[in-house]
Amino acid sequence: MGASAAAVLFMTAACSKSSDLTKTSSLFGSYDQSTMLNNIGSNVLLAGINNLTTSSAAAVTAINAFTLSPSDATLTAAQTAWTTMAISWGTAGPFNFGPMSNNLIAATIDTWPANTTKIETAISAQSAASTVGADTKGLKALEYLLFDKSGNTAVLAKYTGTSAAKRMTFLNSVAQNVVTQATSLQTAWNSGGYLSTFENAKGNDVSSSVGQVVNIISLYLDEVKNMKIGNPIGMGVKVNDNLAHPDQIEYTIAEESLPVMKANVLAMKAAFDGGSGQGLDDLLNYVKAQKNNQNLSTVVDAQFDDVIAKINLINSPYATAVSSQKQQVQDVFTSLKTLIAYFKVDVANNLGVTITFADTDGD
Repeated sequence: MGASAAAVLFMTAACSKSSDLTKTSSLFGSYDQSTMLNNIGSNVLLAGINNLTTSSAAAVTAINAFTLSPSDATLTAAQTAWTTMAISWGTAGPFNFGPMSNNLIAATIDTWPANTTKIETAISAQSAASTVGADTKGLKALEYLLFDKSGNTAVLAKYTGTSAAKRMTFLNSVAQNVVTQATSLQTAWNSGGYLSTFENAKGNDVSSSVGQVVNIISLYLDEVKNMKIGNPIGMGVKVNDNLAHPDQIEYTIAEESLPVMKANVLAMKAAFDGGSGQGLDDLLNYVKAQKNNQNLSTVVDAQFDDVIAKINLINSPYATAVSSQKQQVQDVFTSLKTLIAYFKVDVANNLGVTITFADTDGD
């Protein structure tokens, strides 16, 4: 962006922010956003990051133990640790703003699908994970390195012979890179001061925490709907032929797509209703937001529950379910579509938030 264009953008944003501050003062009145933002920031967002940091460190330990002594037992332990880490990322990953976005942490941890050709090249070249592209490291690369559809015997065979040492070195490097990213994110929220920034970004303009959370939930729900549900059943944007595409599911080898998807939705629900504390639902109640003669917060919360209940009706393996349970999978797609509309229209309008992204299919 040129300097003159940036200046115009800054002036426009400044004018918009001034206008939004007046609108916010009238809309939110004496509501104490500090308590709500502290709860969402500390007990939902940072709590998810803390769990990710802990689980990724545990995965490094388990993977290192496997590479020191490859066996079915140490491999199973490493796979279990990886699964815990993947689900922890499912909780933290939806909130890709602030340091996570600015430092490209989400892309580094969770670009998918992994490029297996590049991974094998990196192994042969003895490349460090920090020097390779996002599609060659992260959770999906670890999935490729730790799992095989044929079973653990096939995995263990790759860690014996002349190339085993190089493969072990790269495996450890990728695992360490994930924990480095998670620790960096945790530090940014704690000693780096982003938790305080989040708590103090009051109001409802595009830079406010309320604005960012409403936008990121809307955006990530759309990603779940189109990429994790739509594409595998041929109803997404990338794949739209109404046919089953098991190769499009998120975790094609380890079959953790459903648990991670559920973790995604539960995390966004927690940000909305604040768990046991104040959330966006309380702010909606304060402004007396209504939908179909009910509190809008109640309607949205029930729709989250509907999505989760419908995910629970899908049987693992998900790669099979996209064919054998296509209607149940499509029911999740439809329920998500309703939830996204609630956020983009009802929640955003009642909180005076501007939705800053265009979804991928016009819904």
